[in-house]
Parts: sequence; structure tokens; C-alpha cells
Amino acid sequence: MRPAAALSLLPLLLALVGPAPSAGKDLEDLLWDFQVAPLDAAPAAPFALEALDGRRLSLAGLRGRAVLLYFWSST
Repeated sequence: MRPAAALSLLPLLLALVGPAPSAGKDLEDLLWDFQVAPLDAAPAAPFALEALDGRRLSLAGLRGRAVLLYFWSST
């Protein structure tokens, strides 16, 4: 199939697929669906951790950046 012909079928394909299931939901409903806790506006407690390469990382050193902590396989 030629690229122009394939491109002309794209709107039809999008119309058949329809909107995403979450379309029209408000943020609170989406957070509930994905089991995400609401944002806590309180500042995080200061702490420091050792990185895999041995460097020391502190939360204060990451000020102004988005930080996601994921403690894999921790108990």
C-alpha cells in the first residue's frame, strides 16, 4: 500500500478505536484507579543514601528536581 493511501486511512482507524477508557474522568478518579496516593505538599525529611557507584546522594543536593524513590525488594 502506498504511504499516501495508508495515511488517508488513519482518521478512519482512529474513529474506530474511539477514545481512551479514562477519557472524561477527573483526576481523583484516575488516582483511585491507579492506586496513587494524593500529593502531600509537606516537605520531605532530609536524608542521604549511597548510590550504586558509591557516591553519596542527599535530598538537599537534588533540590529543584523531581525525585522518585523506589525501594526495590525492600522489607
